[in-house]
Amino acid sequence: MVFNSYEFVLLFLPLFLIAYNLLRSIGRKKGNVRILVELCIILGSLCFYTLFGMQNLAILLMSICFNICTSIPMSFMREHSTELSLFGKKIAVQKLWLSFGIIFNIVLLLFFKLWGVFLPIAISFYTFNQISYIVDLERGDIEKFEIMDYLAYILFFPKLLQGPLMGYGEFNARLTEALDKSFEYETFLRAMYLFSIGLFKKVIMADTIGKAVDANFEWLVGMGSLEAVMTAVFYSFQLYFDFSGYCDMAAAVSMLLGIELPINFDSPYKAVNIVDFWKRWHITLTKFFTKYLYIPLGGNRKGEVRTYINFMIIFLVSGFWHGTGWTFIVWGAMHGVLYVVTRWIGKRKEAGTGTAKSELAKSDTGKDETGIGYRLVNACKIVLTFMYVTAAWVFFRAKTIEDALILFGQIFRGGVRPFGNNFSAAFQIDELWYVLKVTPLMKLSNAWELCAWIFMAVSVVMIFFCPNAIRRCKECKLGVGTTLMTVLLLVWSVVSFGGVSTFLYMNF
Repeated sequence: MVFNSYEFVLLFLPLFLIAYNLLRSIGRKKGNVRILVELCIILGSLCFYTLFGMQNLAILLMSICFNICTSIPMSFMREHSTELSLFGKKIAVQKLWLSFGIIFNIVLLLFFKLWGVFLPIAISFYTFNQISYIVDLERGDIEKFEIMDYLAYILFFPKLLQGPLMGYGEFNARLTEALDKSFEYETFLRAMYLFSIGLFKKVIMADTIGKAVDANFEWLVGMGSLEAVMTAVFYSFQLYFDFSGYCDMAAAVSMLLGIELPINFDSPYKAVNIVDFWKRWHITLTKFFTKYLYIPLGGNRKGEVRTYINFMIIFLVSGFWHGTGWTFIVWGAMHGVLYVVTRWIGKRKEAGTGTAKSELAKSDTGKDETGIGYRLVNACKIVLTFMYVTAAWVFFRAKTIEDALILFGQIFRGGVRPFGNNFSAAFQIDELWYVLKVTPLMKLSNAWELCAWIFMAVSVVMIFFCPNAIRRCKECKLGVGTTLMTVLLLVWSVVSFGGVSTFLYMNF
């Protein structure tokens, strides 16, 4: 069951909200609010995930059971400071136990990614959450293992499928805040506004664009230059609308429960360089790799060269995490190389001017950021960064490196050709047909190609000129306009459920 389904919108979510608020209210009166709320989250999330099939549930429960068996002894070992002599050195037993736990989680993930007969839904996300939990427990960041707290953290259904990746400490703090909250009508309206935006991004934008992209990746050699460029750009847009749409809906559902999820997308295609991009795209994954891989590798503490090697390792691991083919490794390498180069150039500039900055993407002090010159330079940086990211996404989407190179080849030698029938047909949704029908545009010979350009224009406006959806919904003034927009987007999206697909990142 996904967010963009009749079962979730019309049945599961309303019933869960009723049960959650009822148990939260009863719990406050009886003095056992945390137990009842966590029980509601655990049972509700298990029901939610079970609808993906018993095979998926079995793997999730196996992972949970193993990590419980890892956490209980580790908590005991940490409290009693047990040490073991190994190769002449004294090593804390809990550290060895932690290594065993991490290895099991990684082996389980690799087994299904490399050799498994199927890929369990969201295994990467809940495996990373399991690893972060046992690492934080061993470090002492988690005071002690509590099974109900642990299960609620791992299973919390809004973030179970695609994140955002959220540390236990942060989730526990947000849940504690939610226990004393009551149903608020304004919060409900803001959450529904955000949910409608996320649903629109997924159902109308991502899935419509996705059909066109899929059609052309099956017909690479038949594209003209313009259509090849649009295919690459549209795939960038599809990924953004799909993943950010999910995160918007997850944040909205959590908002209804009084729990605030971290922002996972912060207008990433507005980034001025690749470093800035990774501060905006899949923010929680970047933080996870920083805390649990980059810092343990030595971070920037072992010299400049080692720092850059660590960056490359992070991006290659990120590529492998997304998929096991060479295309994903190329994607990770492209990002890693430009990231290292950008950081190196930034260091040289800082050394030359004698200034130091905590963040590469920050503007120089004293620059007039409202001037035309500055904005033009900034716009050029954004366009160039987007072009590079889009080129890397081509490898991410292509089945093989050869297919990616064919697409690039069509961009330069495809020539002038009309759009393919399948590409144009993907954008011919009923809503646009009715609009074109009552306008003179229908008389044009290329009327249906206009649909693709309409989607392109709407995508550009939403991605490059609109504010972050989560911040907007939290800060905007509620009124007739936001209410009508919520209803319009919800109704439009729900009646279009018949042709929607699952979320792309559920396969990672």
